[in-house]
Amino acid sequence: MTAQSRETGWWEAKREAWERLWEDLRIGYLDDDILDVLVEIFLRPRSYSKSSCSGRITVIDAKYPWAKDDTMTVFKKHSPVSYGEIERVLSRPWAHRLWLSVQGPIYHVYVESLSEAEEILAAAREAGFKHSGVMVLGETPLVELRTGVRADVLLADDERLIVEGEALRRVVDVANDVLRQAKERNRRLLEALRKRRPSELWRPAEEKARQLGLLG
Repeated sequence: MTAQSRETGWWEAKREAWERLWEDLRIGYLDDDILDVLVEIFLRPRSYSKSSCSGRITVIDAKYPWAKDDTMTVFKKHSPVSYGEIERVLSRPWAHRLWLSVQGPIYHVYVESLSEAEEILAAAREAGFKHSGVMVLGETPLVELRTGVRADVLLADDERLIVEGEALRRVVDVANDVLRQAKERNRRLLEALRKRRPSELWRPAEEKARQLGLLG
């Protein structure tokens, strides 16, 4: 692949990801509370984001909370949950064990060069995304930004509920507090990226950011 075709391919992939961002927002697939962070990433000419999550609370039916096989997510929400929502989940049959899991935000950022990866990772570490790193090397390196914020609570084993009533209310309160801590990292990431904003911005993102008042 020539340098010119590689450059062309980069911009095509970035523009496609940009258009997908707004389509995902339109259909409700995007976590809109991190829209400002995603736009900030796209403002950088040599970065774009795909497959990002603002942080979430889930209930999973699995033997272990990290298992991939024979695992089902039976509840998912990207904002604080209520006791009633979790209680309704526990009223239904399950196969293995039920775990309530809180996970922090995750961003997948494609960069044009390793020097750009270093800039993104510097911002991420400043913001508390301490489990971040380059996941894929190659013509388009992939950087994953991940916090250490996480909590897993066993709600039910394969026979019966373990957490009920007032104990469940307390678990829900703590899960919501952990989620708030996780989402605070998004605000810090936005600030860290803005501090490192390049002097020349990607024009489509700049125009959209001005329309939305996101240039900061």
